[in-house]
Amino acid sequence: MAVRNIAVTDTLETFRTEFNALALNDMGDIATLSGAISATNLVGAMNETISIATSSAGFTIEDSSSTQQIVGGGDILRVFGTSNEIEAVVSATDTLTIGLPSAVSITTSVTAPTVTGGSIQITGNTITATDSTAISFGSENVITTGNITGANITGTGTTHTLGTIQISGNTISSTDSTAMIIDDNVSLSSGKTLTLDKISSANTFIDFGAINLSTDGHYYTATTGTGGFIFEGATPDSSETSLYAIDPTADRTIALPDESGTIITTGSTDAITESMMGTDSIGQNELKTLVTLQILNSSGTVLKTLYGAGA
Repeated sequence: MAVRNIAVTDTLETFRTEFNALALNDMGDIATLSGAISATNLVGAMNETISIATSSAGFTIEDSSSTQQIVGGGDILRVFGTSNEIEAVVSATDTLTIGLPSAVSITTSVTAPTVTGGSIQITGNTITATDSTAISFGSENVITTGNITGANITGTGTTHTLGTIQISGNTISSTDSTAMIIDDNVSLSSGKTLTLDKISSANTFIDFGAINLSTDGHYYTATTGTGGFIFEGATPDSSETSLYAIDPTADRTIALPDESGTIITTGSTDAITESMMGTDSIGQNELKTLVTLQILNSSGTVLKTLYGAGA
């Protein structure tokens, strides 16, 4: 079938002859069109022919943007897997297997109600283990700018550190050797004991600063200026009793007797009673300085000796 061309110098007869030949010989007689084709024009017949061909010897593929492509006889459908994203395997007979590699890389994000990897399951904001075992981060560091909340925080090692606070067994200390500050109330459960070790060491001190101590409604303040204690008494007010030691020049021992009573000081007035006396009679052993008065008979024999405090 040659290309038909009508020059501008050709006659009308030539145009008629070429046009009829084009319609009859090149395009064919519509009367001879197969009854399987219902179209009455060339374009419609071609589209219908393609539809019939693909339904028996081909197929149409479509992507998520509704773009379609016909795959007919002799065409090749190629599926290429991107490294770490998808794997495509062609096998007999007429089988295309599309799957994920053992290591998958995703450049944006994954959204799913529940994501499971091994025995780790993520649902919403919750990470759990499907086999009910502990979730381990191995030897990796865990960093967060938020809060860590849990019923128990434990570890497999012997020493655990949070900031500069270090917990080793039952011992709490600071890693930078500075004082640990408890900025809240501290309460011991009933029957528990607070034990302060090593207070007898010459290099160990318990410094309460200006903090008030209280027990059973009585208040005490440790004073660093005099090295003693200030006793508030049962009622906190502007009057207190201070107890401190004058700078000793040697080791001193003051023992409190095993008895109940009131301590007598140099400021006590009319505090000594008869029951506090050692005996009812006063002899020379009870006087610091001694003056004696003797009563003699006519022969010079001492009948009576009276003792008095010396002037």
